[in-house]
Amino acid sequence: MVCPLITLAMQTGSTLHIGNYLVSSPNALAFIVGDKAALVMDPGGEYFAGPAAPDDSYHKTQFKAGGATVTFEWGRVGETVVARLNADHPTAVTFKFPQNHWPGFSCPVTAAEHGATSIVAGKDWELRADGAPVVSAEGISFLLDGKTPSHFVAGFRRLPDLKGVDHTLYDTSTAYETHRVQASGDWGDFLRPVSDNLNNSRVYSSDDHRVAITVSRKWAPTVNDSPYFCWDSFFNGNLAALDDPKTAKETVRAILSWQTPEGLVPNFGHWKFDNGRASDDRSQPPVGSLCVWKIYQRWPDRAFLEEIYPKLLKWHRWWPIARDGKHDGLLEWGSSKAGKQGALWETGWDDTPHYEAAQMSGQTLNAYAVDLNSLWAMDAEYLAHIANAIGHKQDAKDLQAERDRTLKLINDKLWNPTLGIYCSRLWDGTFLTRLTPMNFYPMIAGAPDAAKAKSMLAILFDPKKFWGDFILPTLSRDDPDFAKQDYWKGKVWAPVNYLVFQGLLKYASTDQLNEFADKSVKLFMKNWTANGVCGENYLSTTGAQSSDAHYTWGALLCLIGLENACVQNPDGTVRVNGTLNVTMDLQNVVLNGRKFEVKVTPKKTQLIIDGYVVIEAANAIVNGSLSGT
Repeated sequence: MVCPLITLAMQTGSTLHIGNYLVSSPNALAFIVGDKAALVMDPGGEYFAGPAAPDDSYHKTQFKAGGATVTFEWGRVGETVVARLNADHPTAVTFKFPQNHWPGFSCPVTAAEHGATSIVAGKDWELRADGAPVVSAEGISFLLDGKTPSHFVAGFRRLPDLKGVDHTLYDTSTAYETHRVQASGDWGDFLRPVSDNLNNSRVYSSDDHRVAITVSRKWAPTVNDSPYFCWDSFFNGNLAALDDPKTAKETVRAILSWQTPEGLVPNFGHWKFDNGRASDDRSQPPVGSLCVWKIYQRWPDRAFLEEIYPKLLKWHRWWPIARDGKHDGLLEWGSSKAGKQGALWETGWDDTPHYEAAQMSGQTLNAYAVDLNSLWAMDAEYLAHIANAIGHKQDAKDLQAERDRTLKLINDKLWNPTLGIYCSRLWDGTFLTRLTPMNFYPMIAGAPDAAKAKSMLAILFDPKKFWGDFILPTLSRDDPDFAKQDYWKGKVWAPVNYLVFQGLLKYASTDQLNEFADKSVKLFMKNWTANGVCGENYLSTTGAQSSDAHYTWGALLCLIGLENACVQNPDGTVRVNGTLNVTMDLQNVVLNGRKFEVKVTPKKTQLIIDGYVVIEAANAIVNGSLSGT
């Protein structure tokens, strides 16, 4: 899990970042001045993602210390922080002052009456605490009696009064809880994990002076190597937009800053791997335009679209140049230097058996990719929406034509009439029949007609194939490798569920959509409620979280629940689902730059703003524009 920042323009004209954004120290507070120096206070301990306001006015986390559970709350006030520590049993908590964090950033701390002092890039820094903390050059220790909280204030310029800490934290926590996206009802607050995990996943890197969301604290070998994985970063932007559009957009910028001159957006950037800092031999699934358009639909910002569109379009154009090995209009996964494993990394499904029978031919696999072609067609559709929004009308027409040509090729060459589903296909005509959710991706692009879609949905909802208590397994349940439950061999991955759900919105019945969303949300909440984890993936046999316990895109399972209740369609109309058989009240759901309440009762859903019902759906899906509401 990763952490956030406060960014303020100091009166000196330099930049101040305050927050727990040091990747290796999830509970720490750090003060960075002008990208020149930093002071870090690190209490250590395990991490549980709690509330984190986008403006950093309020944070709450918990960790273990000496057998006690410590609750650490803090919030910024101008250039300072006010903080409170509570423990459920007597214990000591030591905030260490580590000197080895960002390269070249070092600020010695000295003891002072009631606290500590330092100079950070020429600015006087001070900490004051109540009680009798023990201060040394190594850190400051608070003795907690398990009953009475301890307080401190720290930062620059005039420090707030310690007597006002409780009042300030009450006000800021109340304000954030009132205005954040949230849910109540049968699924519990299934939207809190989205904001808690994403807002607590912002990190600062001194090499690029950027605050962006990384996938997990676990993956960074050094302080400036928090990885920007490709499709992960776009999904993170989509998720973050529910609560923090500023960092959502900055995260998109972060991964696109690694785009090559040819247009490739790499598998990852900002991460050391195989003795390199990037992966310019391969890309990852083209979901960027989908996520950017969803960010825009929540928070309209034409300038952002105009900034990002040329990069997304260049990436879109790169695929047929670099990944059409047969020069016939269909695409294959590939790599310019890492062979078949590089091609599998490019799929995003690192060890999938789907392409087991394929081999490299030049720089691509010798298999038309059902997933890549579907996603590339989807990419063209969303890019066309972006192009229209910023006035590139001819681009939009060209992109729609590309989509149409690709869909025809998918239908002509990748439909397997024997299995009744689309399949990847070797160049010699042999279908690849180890079924995964990739085989449903043509629905995302709108490829199947009604008869084909009916056949595909029958396979998806077949308990012998993909349906079950915990969905969707990334390998058919009757595949010989399903029992391994090893990474992409049968586990549930939230981005897969989310992408397949985009296709189901086009083709599935409301009952099917409701069941898919219900299972997705309940799988996430089963683990979140019990252990506070946001899984990299989940076992499709038991529903247990697996792999990395704090990996941001696990929250996409919750986003499915929200989008099933209410979502803007790609064309900008709003879909309100009035067929749900649950009771929920969703607050501060942003659509088209405005905050709505979505009130769900069995067989009726209302979209409400300022107390007025804008749309009411009963036993139906209602499509209507938000303009003029």
